[in-house]
Amino acid sequence: MDPLTLLAGASAAFKGVQTLVNHGRDIEDVFGQLAKWATHVSDLQEWVRGQESKPSIWKKLSFKDDTAEALNTMVVRQRIANQEKEIREMFQWYGPPGAYEEFIQERRRIKDQRERMIYEQRRRRQAFFWNCVNGVAIATLLGIIGGVVYGLIVLVS
Repeated sequence: MDPLTLLAGASAAFKGVQTLVNHGRDIEDVFGQLAKWATHVSDLQEWVRGQESKPSIWKKLSFKDDTAEALNTMVVRQRIANQEKEIREMFQWYGPPGAYEEFIQERRRIKDQRERMIYEQRRRRQAFFWNCVNGVAIATLLGIIGGVVYGLIVLVS
């Protein structure tokens, strides 16, 4: 997706959080709006990481304006940082004591869990690949041995 569209979605969700907090809405409404905001921010951060990652060897390289891309990335990072700062302040002013710290701990735990899952999946894919390679090699060798044995039997008969 376009980073400006993602940023607009995150900003709209953030405005919703501010409105709900200012109107003293139920905490569930606030957390629902925060979840929307977090989804948009996650998409934005993925876009930023995608800008910094190495492209596939098969993907055609196409470059846009360097200045515009740098400004977009900088704006996204700055706006996310400002929004997170305001959310921290909202938690501290309107939330129960220690809620923000608990939120940060839970976010880190989930992030670590997802990173472990990605690592485990990568490891399982590699193991599957090598098991397939080994299976093909064993089948090939068994075929060769079977062919040699068959040839010897035919030759002896």
